Amino acid sequence: MSIPAHHSIESTPGDRGRGLGAAQADRIAATADVYLRLFRLKGLEEGQVLEFGAEALDRIGDFSPELGDEIAGIAAGSGLAPELIGALNARTELLAAGRGECSTIACLGTATSSGTPIGVQTWDWHDELSDSWMRWTIDHPGGHRVETMTEAGIVGKVGVSSEGVAILLNILGHRDDGPPLGVPVHVLNRHVLDRAGDGAEALAMFSNAAMSASSAVTVIADDEDGGAVCTVELSPAGPGFVTPDERGVLVHTNHFVAEPGRLADTMVREAPDSVLRLDHARRAMSRVAEGAIDEDAILGALRSHRGGWGAICVHPDPAAEFGDRWRTLATVIVDPAARRMTLHSNGPCGGVHAVPLHAASV
Repeated sequence: MSIPAHHSIESTPGDRGRGLGAAQADRIAATADVYLRLFRLKGLEEGQVLEFGAEALDRIGDFSPELGDEIAGIAAGSGLAPELIGALNARTELLAAGRGECSTIACLGTATSSGTPIGVQTWDWHDELSDSWMRWTIDHPGGHRVETMTEAGIVGKVGVSSEGVAILLNILGHRDDGPPLGVPVHVLNRHVLDRAGDGAEALAMFSNAAMSASSAVTVIADDEDGGAVCTVELSPAGPGFVTPDERGVLVHTNHFVAEPGRLADTMVREAPDSVLRLDHARRAMSRVAEGAIDEDAILGALRSHRGGWGAICVHPDPAAEFGDRWRTLATVIVDPAARRMTLHSNGPCGGVHAVPLHAASV
């Protein structure tokens, strides 16, 4: 499967959004249709979604006027209501976490064979959104470049910038998630990719954002002495931080491991497989010889199917109903020293087959 791509060179955010919206109109509309169905499962009809989207537009405009203009441009270019595009950009907040299964491994340059930092994640989400995602290359005036993997109509998700700052994303759940609306995490991620000059600046931006939905954002930066790697656990309770182990390896899944979020974590009850995935990936990485970690070694650690629908590399159960058909839609590799993001369709195993819900193969 070829990965859809769009390259923006427009000089203003509004024009950039209109260009993307026009070029990806069909994909954006299809993505919006799936999300409207998912929102309905949460008890939200389209009118309520649009009301939430209007609130999101106000919040985004206050936080980042440039991205507010870009979202308005996406709506104009695609022919969809601005409020619907606003709701798409706040889809994590509107879904109030739900269930998601992403696993991330990031390593300092002191642990890698190249001597530079690297990060890899699986992006696990609803199978019906398999055709929603794309690569978006954004060339800003002045020469700054952002490469992001995102869903059509959403301004960003994960990626890398020409400043050598990369970010990966895992969904979390906290007891206090919910209104009033905070900064949508997808908008926050794009804002950081647009503006952060190094790892410390990225962490400061994340730490100062007021959140209404919880996420773990892993920053991998091409800073001095092997780079910088740190996960910021964002929640309404405030930021928590997870740093690499003594080897320089950091693994994160979908539950809080740091204070203050850990005290009110909800994912360990809703998705206890997160704990098993974290342990499995840590042990797999511990078996890699010191200084020998590279992209292939990390992908090997993420290639496990143990746990079926709760595996690191997950495939949908053919018997599962809409809303419960989880699949690894993409595998993302970021190399901030090279300013490079590599995308693979599907999981680390490269397969698209479905497996029984409770399969335990490795």
